[in-house]
Amino acid sequence: MECSIIVTYRCIMRCKMCNIWQHPTKANQEISAQDLEKLPSVNVTNITGGEPLVRGDLADIIEVMLKRSKRVCVSTSGWFPERVFKLSEKYPQVGFRVSIEGLSEKNDELRGREGGFDRGLRTVLGLRSMGRKDVGFGITVSNNNSDDMLW
Repeated sequence: MECSIIVTYRCIMRCKMCNIWQHPTKANQEISAQDLEKLPSVNVTNITGGEPLVRGDLADIIEVMLKRSKRVCVSTSGWFPERVFKLSEKYPQVGFRVSIEGLSEKNDELRGREGGFDRGLRTVLGLRSMGRKDVGFGITVSNNNSDDMLW
């Protein structure tokens, strides 16, 4: 059994393929680590959003899910590399997937933030230089970026 936990609808990206950022949650109405203690054990947990790294208590959520899941992975835009590195230092067993929608220009166009490709790539390369193995990309392939995927 696998689960995806959307920990927030807040997001700093402005993706063309997603409108979650237009309907952000209020921090005090989001699921808490304490709420997650009620979940059954699962094989894999994907912590996602919006952008999970906007949560100040993401470490608490990871802590709970590590007790309930054989594998925990955080899906992120990679916009906050230092936050990712800090979490990875504390939880080296946690995986990370960085959303990259194409090469630099196309990614930034589709994700709605200039510099998003560079930050995302810096995040992946930084995690790899830390020796992390469970690191990769998450991609939404569409007719808007499929040409870049061939490269």
